[in-house]
Amino acid sequence: MTSYKAKQIIIPLVLVLAFTGFFTGKTPQYVSGLSPFFSAVSRVEEGVFHRAKETRFQNELAYDNRMREKIRLVISDYNTGLDETSSVLIPEWILAESRKYGYDPLFLTALIITESSFYNWAKSNRGAHGLMQLKLTTAVGLASETRLKWKGTHTLYNPRKNIALGAYYLNKMVTRFGDLTLALEAYNQGPSRLSRFLRKGYVPHHRYSRKVMKNYRKIRFQPT
Repeated sequence: MTSYKAKQIIIPLVLVLAFTGFFTGKTPQYVSGLSPFFSAVSRVEEGVFHRAKETRFQNELAYDNRMREKIRLVISDYNTGLDETSSVLIPEWILAESRKYGYDPLFLTALIITESSFYNWAKSNRGAHGLMQLKLTTAVGLASETRLKWKGTHTLYNPRKNIALGAYYLNKMVTRFGDLTLALEAYNQGPSRLSRFLRKGYVPHHRYSRKVMKNYRKIRFQPT
């Protein structure tokens, strides 16, 4: 009878602790040696929480692997102008920056397609450089804000640094304008120019943002 009552107490408590750990990510702290019962419960809870974390990690890993492969396939349609090693690493850099700002990696991929068609050495007639087509004056300021080591124009032809600065710049525009469509227009034509238009009551035609989103939908829903 005592054993039955103990089970009535122990089993619900273990379940409560286990589910608490799973949903909150927090585990209660127990004083070592205070009670063999609490020590046992703690070990059970830690095991459940560990397995839950492991499952989430496996899901995230599987997602990242799918994204890497999809970005790799997208890039294979373009001439990057880079050596094979750098081309292979581009998906990893896109994933890293996307995680940092909460983007879908394929969205950042679509932005690069729109800007440079993934040609690393691209230079526009307005003086924008690299994969994400950043102007020198803008890039110098961004590098200072992000504490990225600046080595002149050549920095923008380093694909990893260019992607990092471009992703940061887009996020800065999203924060400033509070709207992804406007942020994309600001990325393209400059925030000062866009702000002047908005103050005058002029609403941009959103040609650039529509182009980015068209590229995004194309790669997001194309079969792999």
